[in-house]
Amino acid sequence: MSLFNVCSWWSAQCGDTFGDYDVASLLCARFGLEAQEKDYIIVGSQSGNLSIYYPHSNVFEATDLLLETQLVAPILGLYAGKFSGNVRNENVNQLGVLLPNAFVIYNVQSLSGLAEYGTQLKLQQLAEHKFQRVAFSMCQGHFGQVKGREFFCVVHLDGTLTFYEQDGISYECRFPGQRSLPAPVVYCERTDSFFRLSATWHLQCYSYQDLSHSLVTKSSYQPIWSQCIGEGILDMHIVQLKESCSYIMILGERNFICLDDNGKFNFILKLDYAPKCFYSFVVGYYWEPGARLITAIVSDAAKLHIYEEANIIWAAQWQQPAPVAIQRSNVQSLAGSIVTLTATGQLTVGYLGAQPYQFQVLPLNIEELSFAEAHKQLQQLEDEIKESVDIRDMDALNQQAADQVRLSFSIQREVFDDLDTLLLDVPADVAVKELPSAKGLLKVKVKAELAELQVVIKAPSGVRCSQETLSLVDVPAGTTRELPLDFYMAELLHIHSTRVEVFASFVSPRGIPRVLQQSACLPLSMFYRSCQPQKAAGIKLTYTITSKHVPPKLVTFFSEFLEVDSEAQALGLQLLCPGLDKITEVITVVAAKNSNRVRIQSDCVETFAMILERIVDTTMQLDNDASLLKMHKKKPKRGVLNRCVERIMAAPFIPTQPILHRADVHHETQQNIRKQTEQLDELWQQFKTLQRQLQEQTESEPKEALTMQIEANYDHLILEGDKLVEIRRDEHRQRSDLNCAVALAKWIIHALNLEERVVNVVNSVLSVPVEDWTELSWEESMAPGIDMLHHFGPLMRSKSTSTHGLLDGNTSNRDSFDYSRFRRHFATLFDRIVRLASSSTDEQAAKQTPATEQTVEQVQPVPQLNEIGNMQRMLGDKKAPVPRAGKPNLSSSLEAVEDEEEYDEEDLRDMGYRKDYGPAAGAEGDEKEQKKGKRSEWVNEDFELPTTEELFSDLGIWW
Repeated sequence: MSLFNVCSWWSAQCGDTFGDYDVASLLCARFGLEAQEKDYIIVGSQSGNLSIYYPHSNVFEATDLLLETQLVAPILGLYAGKFSGNVRNENVNQLGVLLPNAFVIYNVQSLSGLAEYGTQLKLQQLAEHKFQRVAFSMCQGHFGQVKGREFFCVVHLDGTLTFYEQDGISYECRFPGQRSLPAPVVYCERTDSFFRLSATWHLQCYSYQDLSHSLVTKSSYQPIWSQCIGEGILDMHIVQLKESCSYIMILGERNFICLDDNGKFNFILKLDYAPKCFYSFVVGYYWEPGARLITAIVSDAAKLHIYEEANIIWAAQWQQPAPVAIQRSNVQSLAGSIVTLTATGQLTVGYLGAQPYQFQVLPLNIEELSFAEAHKQLQQLEDEIKESVDIRDMDALNQQAADQVRLSFSIQREVFDDLDTLLLDVPADVAVKELPSAKGLLKVKVKAELAELQVVIKAPSGVRCSQETLSLVDVPAGTTRELPLDFYMAELLHIHSTRVEVFASFVSPRGIPRVLQQSACLPLSMFYRSCQPQKAAGIKLTYTITSKHVPPKLVTFFSEFLEVDSEAQALGLQLLCPGLDKITEVITVVAAKNSNRVRIQSDCVETFAMILERIVDTTMQLDNDASLLKMHKKKPKRGVLNRCVERIMAAPFIPTQPILHRADVHHETQQNIRKQTEQLDELWQQFKTLQRQLQEQTESEPKEALTMQIEANYDHLILEGDKLVEIRRDEHRQRSDLNCAVALAKWIIHALNLEERVVNVVNSVLSVPVEDWTELSWEESMAPGIDMLHHFGPLMRSKSTSTHGLLDGNTSNRDSFDYSRFRRHFATLFDRIVRLASSSTDEQAAKQTPATEQTVEQVQPVPQLNEIGNMQRMLGDKKAPVPRAGKPNLSSSLEAVEDEEEYDEEDLRDMGYRKDYGPAAGAEGDEKEQKKGKRSEWVNEDFELPTTEELFSDLGIWW
C-alpha cells in the first residue's frame, strides 16, 4: 500500500508558544450562534490560555481568531454541552472549562464586527463549581437517561467521583475495593453506565444507579463486569455503531482494543508503532445498516493510520512534530477535515489527499579525491586517537592535564573564632561549643577552553566547608577564579583525619576526561588545645625518626602549640570535639632527650589518628624536600622492605582490644538497626491492613474499634520510628569512633618494618572511612578481605593448608555472616603483623654486630647517617658488605610496650620461619660455603633459608 502525505489546508500557531498541550487541549464543537454554522476549534493550554478559531479559507487570517483570553489556572479539559437548565434553544451549547480546582461554564456570545474586523466572540460566565480535591479529568452525558439536559462527572486525583446536576445538586462517591489511581472515565448512554480502568489494568463497568445510590443507601456495590486489558491506556472513547450495542474504543500502549458495552471483545489489534493519540467516529447513522466505524491513530513518527474496525485502509505521513491531539471536524468549505494540535501549539486543518510521500535522496558530493589531503587528515585522526588512548606515559598525560587547569589549594595555619554560625547554618549544639574554624583559599586557572569544569571539596566526616562544589560552564581560556573557603565543625564527632581533598574534573579540548586532585591539612589547633601532659596512659606508641633531615623535636610537628625556639620535651593536647562532659580526652606527646624517638600516649583511641597523621606526614614532607631519596609511586618489587622506615619507624605494637571494642559496639548497633527496621515493617503492614479494612467497611458498620486500633498502631509506629532515628544517630557517632580506631591501626602499620607489599595490601584492606550500606555493613564488607589475608595471604598460619578446601568451605557459608569468626581473624591479623614486624627487627639487630666489625676493618668507615641513607641499596643487594642501621633501643625509658610477648619456638616453626638464622654471610668464604651446599643450622620445612618472597609468596593473589 502506498504512503501519502496529509495535505495541509489551514494552519495557525496558538498564542501561548511556551505552554504545554495534550490530548484534552483540543475541542471541535458548535454553539448554535448562526443558522449555517460550522465547527469552532477551541484550544486551551496548560498555562491557562484559551483560544477559539473559525477558519474561513485555506489561509490563516486575523479574522479567524475570534477569541483569545488568559484564565487564572491551567486548563485540564474543554467540553461542550447543555450544562445549564436555562437554555431554551436546543441547538445552543455551552462551553465547559475544567480547571484544577473548579469547573467553569461559559455562554459563548457573538459580537458583530465593525468594518473589516469581522465577528468576535465573548464569554459570559454562567456558573462555577469549585472542588475540594484536585481534578484529573471529566466526562459528560445524559446521566440517568434524562432528556434535554446533560450532567457531568469530575474525576479527582485520588479516584473520587463528583457528580454535578444542573440544579446545583452534587454528591461524591468512590469506587469499591482498593484505592483507585486516576484514569479516564467514560459514560455510555445506551446502558447508563460508566467505564474505568482499575489499578490492576482491568476495565470495569459500573451502573449510574449504583454510583448515585451508594452514599444514600450506605451499601456496597460491585462492578457489573470486568475485563483484563493487561496494559495502561492512553485514551478511551464510546461510539454507537448499532442500535443494540455501543463500542468502547481503547488505545493502549501497544494495542488497539475494541469491546462492546457488555464486556465482549470485538478485536485486539497489536500495533507495530508507539501511538500518540486517536479519534473514532461513525460514518453514517448508527441505525442504518451501512454505518462504518472509522478510527484515526497517530504514531510517534507523525504517521496517520486510518482503520475501518480492525483493518487498515489508509496511511499517510503527517508533518513533524507528531500531534498530541486529533479531531474530526466540518469547517468552512471543507467537510470531514482532520484537525490536529502539537505539543507546542501548532494547530493544523488537513485532509487526506493523493499527494505521494516522496523521499528525496540528497545529492552526492562528487569531488576529485586528493590522496595527499586524505592522508594528511588520516594522520591527524590517528594522532588524536593515539593521544587519547595511549596510557603508557601517565606522567606526561597528567602533566598536560595539570597545565590545562591549574589548581592551588592552601589552608592557613591560624584558627579563627569569628565564624558566622547563622549564615553557615551551624547546628545549635555545635554553635554552643564555640569551636574554632579555619580559612582556606582555592585558586583555579584555566588555560584551555572547556565546556564544563566541576570542582568538589571533600572534607572529613564532621567537618563542613562553606562551599563544597563549584561548577563552571563554557569556560573560556584564561579564566581565573579565587574561592575563599571556611572550614568548621558541623557535627560533634571524633575526626579521624585533617586532610581536605579537592577534585577538579573536566573534559579536555580533545574530548578526554581528566581529574585533578590536590589536598591540604587543617590545623591541629582546630581540634586540640594545649593542656597539662599526662604521666601515665593506657595506650603507648613509640616512633623512631630515622631521617637525618627531620629534627626529632616537638616544635617540628606541632608548631601551632609551641614557639619556634621551644625546647619542650612533652606536650599535652586535649580534644575539643565532641567535648564530652564526663570524660576529658587528652593525648600526650613526649620527645626523648638523648635519642630520636617520640612517644605518644593516651587513654582514648580516638585521640591518636590526627596526631599520628601529622607526625608521619610531616616527616615524609620534610625528608622529601631536603633529601634526594624519593618515594616513587612505582610498583614495589618483591622482597623490598617498607621504604617508610628509612624516615620513620614505628614500634611493633597495635592496640588490638580497643580497636575490636569499637568494632563490637558498631556491629551491635547495626544489629539493633536491622531489628528495629523489621519491627517498623511489621507495624507498617499492620497499619495498611487496618486502613484497607476501614475502607472496605460500609457506613452502617461500627468503626469505633477499628479507628482506635488505627490510632494506637499509628502512635506505636511513630514511637518506633523515633527510636530508629536515635539508633541511627548513635551509629553515626560510633562509625566515627571506628574510623579513628582503624586509622590508628593503618598509621602504625604504615611505619612498621615489614615488606612494602605487605603494608600496601593490609592498608588497602583496612578501608577508611567506614561505610555502611542498607544490605551490607562495614564488618560484612571487610570480612572477605580479612579472611583472604588469614588463609591465603602473607599472614596465613600454615602453608600446608589446602587452598581448594578453604575456598570450598568459604563458599558454603557465603550467605551467612559470622561476626565472631570475623573478630577472631581481625585480632589474629594484628597479632601476626606485630610478630612479623618484631621478627624483622630482631633479625636486623642480630646482623648489627658482624656488620659493625666489617665496618671497622674498612679503610674509610661509613658514618651512621649514610647507613640510613643507603638502606634501600643494602636491602636490594644481600651480598653488599655495607653495614645496616642498628635496632632502636627498645629497653630505654620510652619503651612503648611494657610487656613484650615472648615468641614460642613451636609457634614460629608452624609459621614457616625461625627467629634467628645464624651469622650474616658477608665474607667471600661464606659465599663459597653456601655455593657448596652448606646450610644454616636454622632451616624451614623446605630445608632452605626462608626469604621474604617465600614467606609472602601467596600474596601474589593480589599482586
